[in-house]
Amino acid sequence: MKTHIISIVKVLLLTIVLGACDTDEEVYQVTDRMDAYISSVQLYTADNRNVATQVTIDDANGIINVEVKNGVNRAHLKPRCSLAPEATVTPKMGVWTDFSVPVKYTVISGSGEVYKEYKIIVVEKE
Repeated sequence: MKTHIISIVKVLLLTIVLGACDTDEEVYQVTDRMDAYISSVQLYTADNRNVATQVTIDDANGIINVEVKNGVNRAHLKPRCSLAPEATVTPKMGVWTDFSVPVKYTVISGSGEVYKEYKIIVVEKE
Protein backbone atom coordinates (compact mmCIF):
# COMPACT_ATOMS: atom_id res chain seq x y z
CA MET A 1 0.00 0.00 0.00
CA LYS A 2 2.83 2.37 0.93
CA THR A 3 4.55 1.81 -2.46
CA HIS A 4 1.30 2.64 -4.30
CA ILE A 5 1.00 5.94 -2.46
CA ILE A 6 4.65 6.78 -3.20
CA SER A 7 4.11 5.92 -6.88
CA ILE A 8 1.01 8.13 -7.06
CA VAL A 9 2.88 11.03 -5.42
CA LYS A 10 5.76 10.63 -7.90
CA VAL A 11 3.35 10.70 -10.86
CA LEU A 12 1.59 13.79 -9.48
CA LEU A 13 4.90 15.61 -8.92
CA LEU A 14 6.08 14.72 -12.41
CA THR A 15 2.81 15.98 -13.87
CA ILE A 16 3.12 19.28 -11.98
CA VAL A 17 6.75 19.77 -13.05
CA LEU A 18 6.04 19.02 -16.72
CA GLY A 19 2.87 21.10 -16.70
CA ALA A 20 4.77 24.11 -15.40
CA CYS A 21 6.83 24.43 -18.60
CA ASP A 22 6.16 27.66 -20.49
CA THR A 23 4.75 26.75 -23.91
CA ASP A 24 3.30 30.16 -24.82
CA GLU A 25 6.40 31.28 -26.73
CA GLU A 26 6.26 31.04 -30.50
CA VAL A 27 8.69 28.54 -31.94
CA TYR A 28 10.14 29.32 -35.35
CA GLN A 29 11.49 26.64 -37.60
CA VAL A 30 15.10 27.55 -38.19
CA THR A 31 16.40 26.92 -41.70
CA ASP A 32 19.05 28.53 -43.84
CA ARG A 33 16.48 30.47 -45.92
CA MET A 34 17.13 34.22 -45.87
CA ASP A 35 14.14 35.36 -47.98
CA ALA A 36 11.49 37.48 -46.28
CA TYR A 37 8.80 38.84 -48.59
CA ILE A 38 5.08 38.87 -49.34
CA SER A 39 4.26 37.91 -52.93
CA SER A 40 0.45 38.18 -52.88
CA VAL A 41 -2.40 39.35 -50.66
CA GLN A 42 -6.08 38.45 -50.59
CA LEU A 43 -8.81 39.96 -48.40
CA TYR A 44 -11.88 37.88 -47.54
CA THR A 45 -15.32 38.88 -46.27
CA ALA A 46 -17.55 36.92 -43.89
CA ASP A 47 -19.07 35.05 -46.86
CA ASN A 48 -15.55 33.96 -47.92
CA ARG A 49 -15.28 36.22 -50.99
CA ASN A 50 -11.92 37.68 -51.96
CA VAL A 51 -12.72 41.37 -52.37
CA ALA A 52 -9.25 42.56 -53.39
CA THR A 53 -9.69 43.87 -56.94
CA GLN A 54 -6.12 45.12 -57.35
CA VAL A 55 -2.98 44.53 -55.27
CA THR A 56 0.23 46.49 -55.75
CA ILE A 57 3.28 45.39 -53.78
CA ASP A 58 6.10 47.92 -53.43
CA ASP A 59 8.71 45.60 -51.92
CA ALA A 60 11.44 48.25 -51.79
CA ASN A 61 9.36 50.53 -49.55
CA GLY A 62 7.34 47.83 -47.78
CA ILE A 63 3.99 49.19 -48.94
CA ILE A 64 1.13 47.00 -50.17
CA ASN A 65 -1.83 48.87 -51.66
CA VAL A 66 -5.02 46.85 -51.92
CA GLU A 67 -8.04 48.15 -53.77
CA VAL A 68 -11.54 46.88 -52.89
CA LYS A 69 -14.97 47.68 -54.34
CA ASN A 70 -17.01 50.55 -52.90
CA GLY A 71 -19.13 49.49 -49.94
CA VAL A 72 -16.81 46.77 -48.63
CA ASN A 73 -16.54 46.89 -44.84
CA ARG A 74 -12.79 47.49 -44.50
CA ALA A 75 -13.09 47.20 -40.72
CA HIS A 76 -13.92 43.47 -40.93
CA LEU A 77 -11.70 41.62 -43.42
CA LYS A 78 -9.68 38.43 -43.12
CA PRO A 79 -6.27 38.71 -44.85
CA ARG A 80 -4.33 35.86 -46.43
CA CYS A 81 -0.99 36.07 -48.17
CA SER A 82 1.72 34.14 -49.95
CA LEU A 83 5.17 34.37 -48.40
CA ALA A 84 8.73 33.47 -49.27
CA PRO A 85 9.33 29.74 -48.70
CA GLU A 86 9.56 28.86 -44.99
CA ALA A 87 8.97 32.48 -43.93
CA THR A 88 6.44 33.45 -41.26
CA VAL A 89 4.38 36.61 -40.73
CA THR A 90 3.38 38.44 -37.58
CA PRO A 91 0.76 39.34 -36.55
CA LYS A 92 -0.92 36.23 -37.87
CA MET A 93 -3.06 36.46 -40.96
CA GLY A 94 -6.37 34.66 -41.34
CA VAL A 95 -8.04 36.55 -38.49
CA TRP A 96 -10.56 39.40 -38.67
CA THR A 97 -8.66 42.64 -39.07
CA ASP A 98 -9.59 46.32 -39.22
CA PHE A 99 -8.17 47.69 -42.49
CA SER A 100 -9.92 51.06 -42.22
CA VAL A 101 -6.44 52.16 -41.14
CA PRO A 102 -3.08 50.87 -42.44
CA VAL A 103 -1.93 47.63 -40.80
CA LYS A 104 1.73 46.68 -40.28
CA TYR A 105 3.02 43.13 -40.75
CA THR A 106 6.52 41.72 -40.29
CA VAL A 107 7.79 38.84 -42.40
CA ILE A 108 10.52 36.74 -40.80
CA SER A 109 12.80 34.57 -42.94
CA GLY A 110 13.07 30.85 -42.27
CA SER A 111 16.49 31.43 -40.73
CA GLY A 112 15.01 33.99 -38.36
CA GLU A 113 17.75 36.45 -39.33
CA VAL A 114 15.93 38.64 -41.88
CA TYR A 115 12.92 40.79 -40.99
CA LYS A 116 10.92 42.78 -43.54
CA GLU A 117 8.14 45.15 -42.53
CA TYR A 118 5.13 45.81 -44.71
CA LYS A 119 2.25 48.22 -44.35
CA ILE A 120 -1.02 47.12 -45.98
CA ILE A 121 -3.21 50.02 -47.05
CA VAL A 122 -6.74 49.19 -48.21
CA VAL A 123 -8.69 51.75 -50.25
CA GLU A 124 -12.09 51.63 -51.91
CA LYS A 125 -12.20 51.71 -55.69
CA GLU A 126 -13.79 54.87 -57.01
